[in-house]
Amino acid sequence: MQNISALFGPWIIGFYALLFLLTALFYRAVPAARKRLGGTALMALFSIAGILTARVMGGAAAGGLPRLIEVASRMLAMAAVINLAGVFAFSLLLPRLRTRVSKFVEDVILAGGYLVGGLAVISASGADLSGVLATSAVVTGVVAFSLQDTLGNVIGGMVLHLEDTFKPGDWIEINEYKGIVREVRWRQTTLETLDGDVVIVPNIILMKSPVTVLGRAACGTRWRAVPFNVYYDSTPGEVSAAVDSAFLEDAPAGVSPTPAPYCGVKDFLPNCVVYELRYYLTDFTSPAGVDSRVRSKIFYALTRAGIKLSIHHRALVLSEAAQAAVDRGQQTEHERRLAALSGVDVFEPLTATERGELAGKLKTAPFSRGEKITAQGDVSDCLYILRSGGAEVQVRSAGSAAHTVVKKLGPGDVLGEMGLLTGEPRTATVVASGEVLCYRLDRDNFRGVLASRPEIAEAIAAIMAKRLLELTAAKEKMAGAASQLKAEQSNLLSRIRDFFKL
Repeated sequence: MQNISALFGPWIIGFYALLFLLTALFYRAVPAARKRLGGTALMALFSIAGILTARVMGGAAAGGLPRLIEVASRMLAMAAVINLAGVFAFSLLLPRLRTRVSKFVEDVILAGGYLVGGLAVISASGADLSGVLATSAVVTGVVAFSLQDTLGNVIGGMVLHLEDTFKPGDWIEINEYKGIVREVRWRQTTLETLDGDVVIVPNIILMKSPVTVLGRAACGTRWRAVPFNVYYDSTPGEVSAAVDSAFLEDAPAGVSPTPAPYCGVKDFLPNCVVYELRYYLTDFTSPAGVDSRVRSKIFYALTRAGIKLSIHHRALVLSEAAQAAVDRGQQTEHERRLAALSGVDVFEPLTATERGELAGKLKTAPFSRGEKITAQGDVSDCLYILRSGGAEVQVRSAGSAAHTVVKKLGPGDVLGEMGLLTGEPRTATVVASGEVLCYRLDRDNFRGVLASRPEIAEAIAAIMAKRLLELTAAKEKMAGAASQLKAEQSNLLSRIRDFFKL
């Protein structure tokens, strides 16, 4: 009973009380380390039980098994202390200092701490360390010979960390695997692929095989190319201009604006020209998704420019019934365009013949979700009539990059009358909120109608002047509205005539 009572001496009570107190505090402060702290508490309990058992059996002085149990119990207590020190240093102190070390380095430091602590406990127990070290050297040689591959993986992991070849968060490609590095451990490196698979690669393979670190260059991007085919009906200059301007104005998400994407000719085939849109990828998590957005952008840009993508095989068989169906379709489209023009009030002075002529000059302009139809501040000379889909009108405040949605547009709405008639910069940004199909009327196509009957410009100026004054009058009552109407009409008429050189 005297040996048992020694267990509850002041230093032992204080040591274990402090150990459990710190474990409880760290358990609450560091949720990510709770698993390790649970193991720490378990080691402390086993240590107490071991010391109690050893003292009951006669203590270390009795030698033999009691001494071995007490030494093992002290080593467990030492390991618990080292674990607490590791949690404090790596999970509390370093994050506060905004510094981090890799899991591998943390394991190396803790392993060194366990080794030094274990030797200290053995030395304090009175054992001869020279004999222990000599025996350990022989055992180490045998283990090293039998575990060559495992040691190769461990050494490989050390080299990877020391050379900083790659680190967690990098995208790498090795053999047939490509993914993001999640963790570099003693024996293996863990990759997470785009398919959601976790690949465990032994470090020795990483040391022996070529490894591609994706996007490690100074610009942090990776070069990619998306090919597409266009018929010989369009020149390379027309195709490149249409695609380059679309990507320069509004690059899709995941495409780096610098270096700028560019379109070039890749090859000539019997029935088409092969082009490539070359760009730099910034989103390594979804290269296929970015390629898809790039292809969609190319499709819409070429369609708006009236350029047809090529297909590998095309067979055209026309019959009398098929030709009739084509004619009916063209007539239906013509009527649809006339209806769209009738909804634009500035075209009210036009005759039916002039509207029919203008309907034939409308161009189809599709836009995908998120594409800009117009951009605030851009100088443009075309008008858009929404045929289907919806769009949002966004205004950017002076000195701010943020946009505020001020209006939503739908089928039949018109935007850009002032740009068509006077060439004024866009006053707002219009973004497609889904799949949008527009009719576009360019200044050059409208010029012919005005040139044939210049008095149309005067009627249009009157309509637009009246609209502007009505908007102003909604805020305050204006005196002398008639004189201002005449002045505004004269001003707009002069600008329209100057712009079209009438």
